[in-house]
Amino acid sequence: MGNSIYLIASGGNPNYGDDLVVASWLRFLARVRPDASVWLDCPQPGTASALFAGIHPGFRATNTLWRACADAPDQSAHAVWDHVADRVDRGGTPMYDIGLLALGNADSIHILGGGYVNGVWPDHVGLVAGMAAVQKLNSCRLTASGLGLTPLTENAEQLAKTFAEFSAISVRDDASAEFLGLKTGLDDVFLGLLSELRRSVDSYRVQSRAQDVMLCIQSDMTDETTWSGLRDKLRYVVEMSLANDLSVGYVEAIPGSDRRMFEALEGLIPEKNFVPFTQVWTDGLPVRRGQTWYTTRFHPHMIAAAAGAKGVAIGVLDGYYDIKHRSLLDLGTGWTYTSAGSASELPEPTGSPDFELAAARLAGRKRAEALALYPVR
Repeated sequence: MGNSIYLIASGGNPNYGDDLVVASWLRFLARVRPDASVWLDCPQPGTASALFAGIHPGFRATNTLWRACADAPDQSAHAVWDHVADRVDRGGTPMYDIGLLALGNADSIHILGGGYVNGVWPDHVGLVAGMAAVQKLNSCRLTASGLGLTPLTENAEQLAKTFAEFSAISVRDDASAEFLGLKTGLDDVFLGLLSELRRSVDSYRVQSRAQDVMLCIQSDMTDETTWSGLRDKLRYVVEMSLANDLSVGYVEAIPGSDRRMFEALEGLIPEKNFVPFTQVWTDGLPVRRGQTWYTTRFHPHMIAAAAGAKGVAIGVLDGYYDIKHRSLLDLGTGWTYTSAGSASELPEPTGSPDFELAAARLAGRKRAEALALYPVR
């Protein structure tokens, strides 16, 4: 295996979950491939350079394929696919050629996990088209891990045919596995789960922000009526928690977007109990045993449950977030799931005392998958 690794991911925007996927792989590669040149193709390479600085000595960031997807005149899945494949194959423009040189010199191209290659963002199929186009030019190794591919894109058949030619591929949910005829795999954050738990649970600074009840609620990917209804349900939860002398905190997984619900609760949660993205990224997620979580975000569900917290996973987009959260429920988090648009009040939080140990075993499974892709030399 060569010494030039090209990663593709949606991290770097910033977004706690997507960024944790990238950081997990970079830390792993720093141990097994410390001398490699590691390129990350992502939407915001400038922010990514700051977020992931120092994790891998050979790390560099670019946006070659992401930019090619965004520049397609027609943003349908079929049109973006053809546009990116043609851009890689033909080159010939100074705006792209320097980035295409790094892509063309890659010994392996690995699209990292997350739910970003699907019908919610059909233009992102261009990332896979670009991978296939490079492989035809230089015979590099193509791999994928931890993807969530539902809802399916309009060119699903073309996507499946291309993935079938990859050296290795894994997906994180049953629907994606059924689509490709695979066994269900694991989300990529399981690769870095134990490290994330250690830095969170073992840090006094993080634990001082781990309140009895924690919220992490997004304002994107939902309509105003659903969001307003969820606000009213959460207000009741917070008021009841405070009435029972429980402390309440709030986590921001995506800067700005996730703060909106905190502000909508109109001072019920003290400002000192608000944990901004920067704090989460530098110190860890404020999780501990005995907590209760209410989150629309997928990765806080995973990490809080693995730390021993109970919770309610709230789906904001049926056909997307319900599949994501149910992939964790199927692994045994024991949490309760509800749709944000449900007419009823939020259910009582639940958990499983067995998931802490199960999560450690799952992390071991994910490490075995990673070692199969990048064996220790």
